[in-house]
Amino acid sequence: MDDILKIVKEEIETYRTGGKDIVEGYSFSPYKLIRRIMLYKNQIYPTGKFDSQGNYKYWFDIITPRCSSEIKNIDFDTKDISLYSEDIKNDFLKIQISDLKLKEWLKDTGQAEKLNEAVEIGTEFGNVVWKRLKNDYEVMQLNKFMVLNITAKSLEESDVIEEANMLSSDLRRKTDIWENVEDLIKTAPVNETPEFFIYERNGEVSEKVYNKIKNKKEGKEDKFVLTKIIVGGVKEGKPSHILFSDEMNEMPYKEYHRSSYSGRWFREGIYETLLDIQTRANEIGNQIARGLEYSSKVIFTGEDKLIVQNITTDLVNGDYIKAKDLHQVEVRLQGLDQLIVDWNRLMDLADKLANSYEVVTGESLGSAVPFRLGAMMNQNAGKLFDFIREKLGIAFQGVIADWILPEMLKNLKLQDVVKLTSDSGILNKYYKAVADDWYIKNLTYLPPHTEEQAMQIKDDKLQELMQKKEANVELSKDMWKDFIPKVRVNIVGENYNLMAELETLNSFIALEQDPIRRTALIEIAMRKKGLDVDSLPKTPPVQEQPQDEELNSLVDQQLQGFKNKNKK
Repeated sequence: MDDILKIVKEEIETYRTGGKDIVEGYSFSPYKLIRRIMLYKNQIYPTGKFDSQGNYKYWFDIITPRCSSEIKNIDFDTKDISLYSEDIKNDFLKIQISDLKLKEWLKDTGQAEKLNEAVEIGTEFGNVVWKRLKNDYEVMQLNKFMVLNITAKSLEESDVIEEANMLSSDLRRKTDIWENVEDLIKTAPVNETPEFFIYERNGEVSEKVYNKIKNKKEGKEDKFVLTKIIVGGVKEGKPSHILFSDEMNEMPYKEYHRSSYSGRWFREGIYETLLDIQTRANEIGNQIARGLEYSSKVIFTGEDKLIVQNITTDLVNGDYIKAKDLHQVEVRLQGLDQLIVDWNRLMDLADKLANSYEVVTGESLGSAVPFRLGAMMNQNAGKLFDFIREKLGIAFQGVIADWILPEMLKNLKLQDVVKLTSDSGILNKYYKAVADDWYIKNLTYLPPHTEEQAMQIKDDKLQELMQKKEANVELSKDMWKDFIPKVRVNIVGENYNLMAELETLNSFIALEQDPIRRTALIEIAMRKKGLDVDSLPKTPPVQEQPQDEELNSLVDQQLQGFKNKNKK
């Protein structure tokens, strides 16, 4: 049983102390990079807050605002998640109800916060990993996540070790599913509140190693098994007990990468992109601060040795000094203008690398910049965010479709009744579907009537239903049979693309002369802004003058009689 403990120890040690050549002459260590990013994220110098002379080193944060700008421009929200079905005719109501319940599920179970957390981690670190749990999932913290194959393109090509810290009370909650828990707790130092280091290894091990853990007959060394193995100990990086082991069908992860593959699994985020610029910005900022500290001092000089040594403490206002030669020494920071030029150059480079120009961050442009030019600059700058949104959308679709949606549908199938209110946004659509269904069921009992009269009948029924501000929809198990919705994640955000589309539609609306086509264009624009067009009141259709007024009057009387009978 010591074989797997030895393997995990060596893998952790190699990950933390070693590296791997990405190209000849360049050895990359993700552990050292992540450690440096965490220091910079917490605004801490690797060598401490003070220099060799004891001077305090200021931190001039130029990365956080640029990260915030990208997160703001990605603008992900649960409204960007929607469900759809290929069979929209039969699945319309089911899609509407499940889509509504999905948004409630995301909010009530805290999933929305996890999705937003993923956007932040993806921007800062350039990578996001989601892990599947029994009935949930979590976003992994990359500083406690070891991808052992540094050059892997995806997690399918690497074994992984997760690190966690637990107290004895946390361990005892796992006694139903873990082994050797009490034995591990007994190894902790006496009279201390012990902290245990737990390592979960997901990946392949030889059949021989795995069978030894399971106390089975010896297996083959050249045959490998995909397993989950959890070990723990009281010393960091040195597990002493095997707590859990089992086979897996697949790795429990999904991943997102902000930038392209460059020979290593850990891709570049904004922090890594701007590390050198942040370092130089700190140097310039501290050079200016230190220089201004010296240049702000007031110093006097003169030839008379009898003059007081300290004007600040030895003299008061109004004192008369008799001196042969006394004047103030001018102290000025030399090279200040060059430092300012270098600072501005670095900020411009940081804006290019992080796509954080004024038009993106929301700062006002110069008065000389025309409005139309500013809109074009915004549209062009937003193209990078469109690409990031698309990559994020693909990753989110996998997480929601495979992990979140099945749990939500499982919960929904257990419900007998779903209450729809006017606030839900689908009550009117539901009533419209009910009115259409009522019309079809009663069509054989209706007297002969025109298409315009049919629309009026359905509209009257709809108005009658809409008097109720809520509806209880009974759900049946058969309702969800063979219902497999698909997930669409369209992270559009409040960017210039939408404004450009609305501007184009507005141009066509102004030019279009046909009232029907013009109304259709207006409704398209309203839907793009998220307005529920179907719930708005409409002008009733103009009734055609029938050829036979007496026949038309008879049809109207029959229809009215049917409505009165139906109400009773």
